Amino acid sequence: MRAYQSSRLAAWFAPKRITKAGIIEIIGLTLAGLLVAALFQPGDPFLLTQPFPWLWLVPLVLALRYGTPAAFGSSALLLIGWYALPLLGLGGGRLPLTHFVGGLVMTLIAGEFSDVWSSRLRRVADVNGYLGERLDALTRRHYLLRLSHDRLEHELLVKPLTLRDALQGLRRLTVRRPEALLPESAELLRLVCQSCQIEKAGLFTFSDGKPDTTPVASAGDAGTLQTADPLVRFALEHKLLCHVQTEGLQQESSRYLVVAPVMTSDKKLLGLLAVERMPFLSLNEESLQFLTVLLGYYADGVGNAHAVQAIHTAVPDCPILFAVELARLHRIHHDVGIHSMLAALVIAPGTHQGEIAIEVMRQSRQLDQVWDYNHNGLRILMTLMPLHGEPAMAGYLQRTEGWLLASFGFKDFQSAGVTPASMVIGSAEPVHLLRSMIKRCTHGH
Repeated sequence: MRAYQSSRLAAWFAPKRITKAGIIEIIGLTLAGLLVAALFQPGDPFLLTQPFPWLWLVPLVLALRYGTPAAFGSSALLLIGWYALPLLGLGGGRLPLTHFVGGLVMTLIAGEFSDVWSSRLRRVADVNGYLGERLDALTRRHYLLRLSHDRLEHELLVKPLTLRDALQGLRRLTVRRPEALLPESAELLRLVCQSCQIEKAGLFTFSDGKPDTTPVASAGDAGTLQTADPLVRFALEHKLLCHVQTEGLQQESSRYLVVAPVMTSDKKLLGLLAVERMPFLSLNEESLQFLTVLLGYYADGVGNAHAVQAIHTAVPDCPILFAVELARLHRIHHDVGIHSMLAALVIAPGTHQGEIAIEVMRQSRQLDQVWDYNHNGLRILMTLMPLHGEPAMAGYLQRTEGWLLASFGFKDFQSAGVTPASMVIGSAEPVHLLRSMIKRCTHGH
């Protein structure tokens, strides 16, 4: 019990910030101290004749509790009281300057001490608050991680296709039958259904600015397109993916769960995907984002068909997939200004030429496109590095020198017979860029 009372007393003395209640407390305690002293010693309310200046304990305690402002305030009230009490017939006489100055200095020292420790306590409280938040966040993350382990096997079974796998599949679809409105539409729909767990859907093309009602590809015996359906009208009007929970459509009666436009980056509509049935748990934000990315990526590939044909006509040896990705990255740079790089490693004829070429392809990332081009005995490994600028190119060359040293013992590119080159995609049209790179790599060899 004593320990509890002691801790409460210590908490009361602990430094506090001045609030309205604090101001009332400072004024009230100071006046109460004067009143008590005046009741006991009406002729000497400031207890000047006592061996110890008891009245100054009130400003001292207030200074310890509230800091320097409280020291000034309480001392000022005592000074005012010295001149005010004689009007009530209490005290009076000449102002004891030394007594007041000594008391003021004592309370200011206590106030400064309180200010210093208040600042330290606030810093400690802020640090502890931050550490507490981090601990709470880590605790929640640990709990979620434990839950995710329980669901990992289930997620892998019901959704075996990752975004990276899907994008690689879409690359191949957009290079087949470029003259068609939606090339390989059946394969596209199969890929979308597999990725997003769609059970029944239809894919529709556009003719004269209007969607055809007959699907070019369907899954689960999807019927004709209901153009008057509210979801279809919303998707066509706003050129956005919509679903049954889209704001403004919750009260509408619709045949479809999701309607998504197949649209290029420049807002050109190529088709429409209408989903009639899919598992309830699959209709979530992640699946809808996944679906939007897939359809947009496919549409951009179809939209780049003419640029791909131009590249392939100018450079017949260029692989179709390489041309598709070059055209797509050029378009991304043109639309949003994100840089990508075209890197090349020219490997001179020699004992390790084939081994170095194989290692270059092995070291490439999964989303990189590599073209192994042969010219008069030279092996030219051209690599498209999506969404990476010149700093990433410098890192790529550094890593290449590292594995040349580790795997083959070559100290640098020159000793390995390798000549690096690079160009920023978007600095010229894809055809001119590729021709310039080939000329640069073959010049002087």
